[in-house]
Amino acid sequence: MRDLLDDKPLKLRRERVAAPTSARPILLALVLCVLVALLLALGSQGWLDPVRAGLQRVLAPPAQWLTSMRDDVAGWFAGPWGDAALRERVAELERENSRLNEALIRHEQAHVENVFLRQQLAIQRERPWQLLGAEVAVRAPDAGRRVMLLSRGTRDGVQPGMAVIGQNPGGPAGLVGIVETVNSHTAEVLLLTDVGSQISGRVLHEGRATIGLVQGQWQRGSRLRLMQVERAMNLAVDAPVVTAGLTAVLELPFALAAVPANIPIGTIEYFETIEQYQQAELRPFVDTDQVRYVWVILSQDG
Repeated sequence: MRDLLDDKPLKLRRERVAAPTSARPILLALVLCVLVALLLALGSQGWLDPVRAGLQRVLAPPAQWLTSMRDDVAGWFAGPWGDAALRERVAELERENSRLNEALIRHEQAHVENVFLRQQLAIQRERPWQLLGAEVAVRAPDAGRRVMLLSRGTRDGVQPGMAVIGQNPGGPAGLVGIVETVNSHTAEVLLLTDVGSQISGRVLHEGRATIGLVQGQWQRGSRLRLMQVERAMNLAVDAPVVTAGLTAVLELPFALAAVPANIPIGTIEYFETIEQYQQAELRPFVDTDQVRYVWVILSQDG
C-alpha cells in the first residue's frame, strides 16, 4: 500500500480536438464574403475614395510609361513592317524572282544552243556543207500535208529547193525534207515522208550503187518507198539509201538542184520485184515528229 502511495500521481492529459479540415474552406469563404461586404459598404459611403485617389497617384506614372513603351514598340514594328513596306518588299521579291527566271531561261537556251552547235560541227567535219541551224516553229496538223515551219527565211540565205537535215539521238544526221516556200523570216519545209515529196536516191550494197526514186508514203499508211530500182541490183534488208543528187536531172516538180548527194535517207525494211523494177519500203534515219532543231544546207562546198 505504501508503495502505491509513494508513486507520483498520474496527470490526466487533455487532448485537443482538431477542427475537421473540410470546414476550413467554408470558414475562409465566409471571411472573404464578410471582407467583400465590408469593402462594398465602405465604398458606397465614400470612405475608400482617399485610398483610391492615392493608388491612382502612385500607379499613374508607371501606367503612362508602359503605355508609351507599347506605342514605341508598335511604331518600331510598323515602320519597316507596315502594310506599305510589306507590299513594296513583296513587289521587290517578285521582280527579283522574275530576273532570276529570265537568267535561268537564258542559261538553258545557251546550253541547248551549245548542244546544237556541237552537233553542227560534227556534221560539218564529215561533210563539206555550209549549215544554218533553225528551230522548228510550227508543224502542220496530221490531217493535212506533212510540212514544218522554220524560224529562218530569205534574210538568212534560205531559198526554195534547199535540203533540210536533222538528227535523232544516237543516229546519223539525215534528210528531213526540202524547203518549199520562203519569206523573209520563215521557211516552209515539205517533209520527206509526205506523199508529194519525191527525190532521187542511191542504194549502197556490196560496193555497188544503183539509182531509184524515193517518194513519201505517209498519207498511204507507211513512210518512204524506194521505186524504179533495176532488177539487176541485189537489194538487201538494212542496206542504206542516200540522196543521189540527181533530182534536177530527173525533172521532178521542185527546184531541187540544191540538194547535195550522199545525205542519208534511211535503210531498207523489205523489198519486192514488180515487173521489170524492184521497190522497197524504207525506214527513215530521222523521225521528223521528234526533231525540234534542224539544219538547212546553204551550200555544198562548206
